[in-house]
Amino acid sequence: MRFEVVELNPAANKVVMDGRLDSTTVGQIEIPFTAALAASGRSALIDMSGLEFLSSLGIRLLLSASRPVTRRGGKVVLFGVRPMVAEVLTAMALEQVLPMVATEQEALALLG
Repeated sequence: MRFEVVELNPAANKVVMDGRLDSTTVGQIEIPFTAALAASGRSALIDMSGLEFLSSLGIRLLLSASRPVTRRGGKVVLFGVRPMVAEVLTAMALEQVLPMVATEQEALALLG
């Protein structure tokens, strides 16, 4: 599992995720991932097109890392979610907390 943060504009970063977000990898990236989202002070678009698998611990990480962003009035939007991962997110009703769209352009539009 790896992630990369790319500055899109002064108000938003894109976080590109690749690999599997499971019990093994969550522990490896939890602190740097959460810090990257929280420290920037920006909204975040999370590109999940490279994410092959998402466990319940991965869902917890997404929720906990997004809290500091939303507390400051920012938004976290997921995009490019693969069908299998989308099924898990939808089953957990996560899209009610973290909007999920198909493309980066749609994600940017949600930021306003």
